[in-house]
Amino acid sequence: MAYSLAAGSAMASNEQRYGGLSAEAVARATGRDWDAWLEFLDGLGAREMDHKQIVALIAGPGGLSSGWWQQSVAVGYEQARGLRVVGQTSAGGFQIGVQMTLPVPAEEAWDLLTEGPGLGVWLGTADGIEFRKGERYRTLEGVSGEVRSLVPGERVRLTWSSPALAHPSTLQVTVLPSGGKASVRFHQERLSSLEERERMRDHWGDVLKELSQLVLSRCRA
Repeated sequence: MAYSLAAGSAMASNEQRYGGLSAEAVARATGRDWDAWLEFLDGLGAREMDHKQIVALIAGPGGLSSGWWQQSVAVGYEQARGLRVVGQTSAGGFQIGVQMTLPVPAEEAWDLLTEGPGLGVWLGTADGIEFRKGERYRTLEGVSGEVRSLVPGERVRLTWSSPALAHPSTLQVTVLPSGGKASVRFHQERLSSLEERERMRDHWGDVLKELSQLVLSRCRA
């Protein structure tokens, strides 16, 4: 059901979501709901434009100054008009993010991920890897890549190539404190298809479950 500003249907507004955002949230932050943005951008010929051009319309004629909201509205518009499917980036690839809270402090979770059995769970069997920029790695499971950036105790970003993927991807692992526990997130970019995206969603979900079991077994020991 399409949301109509004239009809004032709050329920329909809440049901309409693009880019993961409801019409109500977009209206509150930008002054336009999804219907208003779609009509506005259609009127400026955005259906025939690329992502950067759509962002420019939102920032210029649209008068939206927030860079985050410019990108969010552009992605939502592209999804609404069939120019982009869920999980697809502006560069044409796909991405996935999977997150879980582990019942240990963030410092302990980071140590678990970067050494010992926890490292083997998500990266694979790799001898002597050091998490520093430029470090290359290869695992016995056939995964290889290079560390691109590192914030010790919080985040590592690396290239991630696997026989299971059509081409190299980029993987970021983030650990953040969450009320005395640790929020662990795997975010993978440059996937080649929706099929790869769904496959990697399942993979990282299984990885997080295994890490959770590892944490629980340590707690019981």
